[in-house]
Amino acid sequence: MLTPVLINDRPESPPPPSAWVRRFAPLIRPGGRVLDLAAGSGRHTRLLLDMGFRTVAVDRAVAPLGPLAGPRCELRKIDLEDGAPWPLGGDYDGIVVTNYLHRPLLPDIGRALAPGGVLIYETFALGNERFGSPRNPDFLLRPGELLAAFSGLTVTAFEQGEVGAPRPAVIQRIVAVRGPVDRLPGYLRNLKMMRRGSAGCSRRSGE
Repeated sequence: MLTPVLINDRPESPPPPSAWVRRFAPLIRPGGRVLDLAAGSGRHTRLLLDMGFRTVAVDRAVAPLGPLAGPRCELRKIDLEDGAPWPLGGDYDGIVVTNYLHRPLLPDIGRALAPGGVLIYETFALGNERFGSPRNPDFLLRPGELLAAFSGLTVTAFEQGEVGAPRPAVIQRIVAVRGPVDRLPGYLRNLKMMRRGSAGCSRRSGE
């Protein structure tokens, strides 16, 4: 898990939120309850709070998350890998997981979504060992593994492969909804409208 690094006796600023999470968080029901699983330094907890969500931030070390605790942010100090039954309940409008993989949790994550709830998941995949840690295949997704793990959800977006930012890595990421998708993020909605408009212009020009 990420912890603050001291530079000149002052904590380094936490890394920015994942572009994947920022891109798809608008799919989550406004004001909904969101689980930030393996929250680390809290970069996504901050983002979710800024977006108006009620957030449950979970990690085995919650000291970096302390400043975020409040009426809309519940902190849970939990070892997610101790073999105990899923301790986090369900009915989440959103679940965010980044840079974390413990395969026994995958079925529980899908079941913890409320109807219409959105899963946003992004972590490292096989091939990342060429670039650095993690190198252990226990922590690297196999090709298409997220698609298989969440086959009971409706997939909105999926990508896998090599990226260059924020550092070279091989990643896999998915956005999936429990139930049908009835609302797209603004950028997707606008793109769909633009394509429809372009198609309409083409038809008119051919009349």
